[in-house]
Amino acid sequence: MLTRGSRRIGRSSANPRQRLLHGWDWVDPRIELEELAPGSRVLAVAGAGELVGALAAAGHRVSAVASNRHQLDYARRRVAGAPFEPGAAERLFDLGRGMVRAVSPAWSRRRMRQFLQEDEPLRAAAAWKAKLDNRSLASILKTMLGPAGALSALVLRDFSTPIPPHFDEAIRGRIGRALRKHAPRDNPFAWRLLLGEDLPGLRPPHVEPGAITWIEAPLLEHLESVEPGSYDAISLSNVVDGADERWVRDLRKAAVRATAPGGPVIARSFATTMDDDAAKRARRDRAMLWGSVVVHRST
Repeated sequence: MLTRGSRRIGRSSANPRQRLLHGWDWVDPRIELEELAPGSRVLAVAGAGELVGALAAAGHRVSAVASNRHQLDYARRRVAGAPFEPGAAERLFDLGRGMVRAVSPAWSRRRMRQFLQEDEPLRAAAAWKAKLDNRSLASILKTMLGPAGALSALVLRDFSTPIPPHFDEAIRGRIGRALRKHAPRDNPFAWRLLLGEDLPGLRPPHVEPGAITWIEAPLLEHLESVEPGSYDAISLSNVVDGADERWVRDLRKAAVRATAPGGPVIARSFATTMDDDAAKRARRDRAMLWGSVVVHRST
């Protein structure tokens, strides 16, 4: 947590520890691409460079923002073709998968690779329920992701983001839900989450040098500094997770001000939502992690 006087600037995704947090993006660019008008001016959290690269490759004019210089430089390198480097998020996932593999033969690397070759969603969902979503997985996730769990503590340390209540049950359900809709064979996020490897043959889109403007600044500070209507769309990832209410209100106000009338402001959250549209978008997101994907259109 970083503070300025009594005002919190934001949690780690908005104003993070100076280290590499994400080696992969865990957001599905298809969601953003569905919402954007052709040739949009887009501001997006830089992340690992995959989302902003996909938006630029689709013809949008992209600005990528981060206050973490390590993350911003990594995103810039990845867009230019540099290899993947694991960040804190990927190391956390590795820890969890290793614990499950140690007690559940069904989660061995060999068997998981076989499972991920499935190209029929309903068969994949049935196999998940019958073999992989087992007692070992449920027990480890409940222990590790509970309020006093080791993974919860590491997430809070590295990302300043508390794990939502009952997230162990939610994530198992979200994986099963995603498998019913998106066959794992072609879903890069399934390979990353369940195996810790990239989809074989996956190549990032080609992006021309200079196609993305890189901005090193806290997200809220940047949004408050630009002219009204500077962007046609804004993608915030899940920066509001774990942030205090005042910062979230300020961020929403600044994002709406910076977005042209009718433009979308897109935000994800790990938390479950009662917003039916946001829940449906989360089900379309192949990343398998999100409880909601909110799209607010500026008026």
